Amino acid sequence: MIPFSRKRPPQQEIPKPDYAETHYNRGFIHSDSGMYLEAIEAYKQAIQIKPDFAEAHNNLGTTYYDSGMYLEAIEAYKQAIQVKPDYAEAHNNLGLAYGRSGMYQDQGAIGAFKEAILIKPDFVDAHYNLGISYIILNNKSGALGEYNVLKNFNPQSANKLFNLIHKR
Repeated sequence: MIPFSRKRPPQQEIPKPDYAETHYNRGFIHSDSGMYLEAIEAYKQAIQIKPDFAEAHNNLGTTYYDSGMYLEAIEAYKQAIQVKPDYAEAHNNLGLAYGRSGMYQDQGAIGAFKEAILIKPDFVDAHYNLGISYIILNNKSGALGEYNVLKNFNPQSANKLFNLIHKR
């Protein structure tokens, strides 16, 4: 699977402890350093201050995912999507978390990847991840369909997927 999309925080001149963005930035730094518990707390503080902060929900989900807490990641990604329904990266990340939880069918990973693609048709990572999900479910024709789409967007990812299809 392709790694997550995590949004880098904007640069700020003077940190302010009661600003959601300050906690978001701390969360990003902690997560990037592998300090997942601290990152989770920082993202939760950002969300407490600004509940509609979709990027904080998404990054909280990614931090949960990186910590092996897949069900918590799923819930955080769902919150990001609830706040920002057209957030293709959060849909893709939701699909990854569903996949790690063994939920590949249409209501799980496949559905999330398809939704990401509906929002952003040229989203290479989502096409690739959908293809991988099809391989896992032994749906060779579905995987080949994603291979054909990827050829137009990213030949390197298309070839990688093609090789995985033919390994099975």
